[in-house]
Amino acid sequence: MTSSWRDRPVVITGAAGFLGRHLIPALAQAGARVLALDLAPAWEGLPAGVVWQQADLLTPAGAEAALADLPGDPASAVLFHLAAMSMPVECSQNPEQARAVNGNMALVVGDAWAARGGGRLVFTSSILVYQPFEDGRDLGEDDPVATECSPYTTAKLAAEEGLASLSDKTGVEVDIARLSQVYGPDAHPQSVIVEIMDKARSGQSPTMRRPGEELDFIHVDDVVAGLMRLAALEHPGGCRRTNLSTGKGWRVAQAARIIARLAGLELPPDDEKQAGFGYRLVLANRRLHQLTGWTPEIDLPTGLERVWRERTGLSD
Repeated sequence: MTSSWRDRPVVITGAAGFLGRHLIPALAQAGARVLALDLAPAWEGLPAGVVWQQADLLTPAGAEAALADLPGDPASAVLFHLAAMSMPVECSQNPEQARAVNGNMALVVGDAWAARGGGRLVFTSSILVYQPFEDGRDLGEDDPVATECSPYTTAKLAAEEGLASLSDKTGVEVDIARLSQVYGPDAHPQSVIVEIMDKARSGQSPTMRRPGEELDFIHVDDVVAGLMRLAALEHPGGCRRTNLSTGKGWRVAQAARIIARLAGLELPPDDEKQAGFGYRLVLANRRLHQLTGWTPEIDLPTGLERVWRERTGLSD
């Protein structure tokens, strides 16, 4: 894996965000020449050699200027477009901003990348673009997308369709990685796992609004490894959609019970009476495994214990 990235130019948008903070160190350690783009200033502890540029990627002029100083041959470069509003509830509160940030920005960046002669473009999409099956089966890349969409999902699908069209017109190699429920120590405060942990840390019972839902939780370190494996893979041309997930479902109540044990709290209920019971949103990950051999390494109990220790300052 390291040899695939040594001296390879890489651009990461949304570099100050949750995924960016984990992907940048992994790529830098692998020897990539990283250009990090974000409106925000660089975070403390940025790996040596990473070039940070504050950039407004919502406008063509801003995107073109940001990509002008690419560290190497554009044709061999990879652009990871991570910049996004990550929480659906925030998108619903401001649908116009969601359309601009989660949808239009991808097309602006894609156009600038194509004009620059860029090679691979990896776009992080979401499990929420799918229409769940009533029988709860795992969702594959060729399964139907949602028809009744929130602003978050609408914008993600618009970005996917626009990037596929860009690939057809320009020849840019596009990988769309549809991520399941990503968690980690510095995830968004309103994300499911962090919200449960914050309740437990304050001594509250870690109950949630829909504890019966079965979701596909994946640790951010597994996401980083999967993205790097996908982007290092030879591309057939066009637009390729790939799920990045564990392929295993856990009820929110099960996650809450694991966290309650870590906190020494009374276990919340987990039975069919819980709200959301019977709803299942899990991605099949067979395609990525078949393409790259990648499999997630961190199961949920292990990942939750690791995140709990990081968020509470405990040592091993």
